[in-house]
Amino acid sequence: METEKSIIRKIIEYIISNHPCGYTEDNLPLEKSLVELGILDSYGVVELVVFLETNWSIVIDDDEITREKMGSIKKMAALVNGKLS
Repeated sequence: METEKSIIRKIIEYIISNHPCGYTEDNLPLEKSLVELGILDSYGVVELVVFLETNWSIVIDDDEITREKMGSIKKMAALVNGKLS
């Protein structure tokens, strides 16, 4: 079972590797919207959802792709962790 911290680390690694943004693993904001920061656009969000689903063998429903549930790295990690529980 993965911890939320390890999920966060993997999400950060994915973002840094696939969406060049000027942030590093050390300073990427964990509680801010990646869309609002300009790191992801709508296509980037779709790619991220595919990454999350594939990496953790989960299904993220369309109604879960919201600011409330996926609006930050910490929220995404909590969503993934909840689905793994």
